[in-house]
Amino acid sequence: MEDRPLPEQVVHETIINLIKRSLYNYPNPAQPHLMTFVNHPLRNKVVTDAEGNEYYPDIVIINTLNNKIVMIGEVETFSSINEEEAQQWAKFATLVPVFYLFYPRGLYDKVKALIKDIKVSGLFEYQKTNEHYTITRRWPFLS
Repeated sequence: MEDRPLPEQVVHETIINLIKRSLYNYPNPAQPHLMTFVNHPLRNKVVTDAEGNEYYPDIVIINTLNNKIVMIGEVETFSSINEEEAQQWAKFATLVPVFYLFYPRGLYDKVKALIKDIKVSGLFEYQKTNEHYTITRRWPFLS
């Protein structure tokens, strides 16, 4: 995990909690068998690879019927959009069927360059408007 400046740590945690509350609030009546875990500020759900290496992505969604991970989400800030983090994204993308990346608005070109060889399922931008953060799907576009 990237060491972030304190203001970015606050944004990072705020966005993770917003995603959990607004996009992936599981379990819920429509999806009672899904469960969302966040790994900030505490580590709640480990993801392991075939070699037994442990990872703690920002957001992990599991199917409680079979305990399989169905989605990983990673939230980045201005200082964490870099090659080192992209290596972690590449690993996450190999561990699950769906890997989403969330990043600050205005960094699409930089993110796009970093993910050129990574199988990302979707990109989401976040921004602060009038004291509130919003999250917008950037790619793939919904029809």
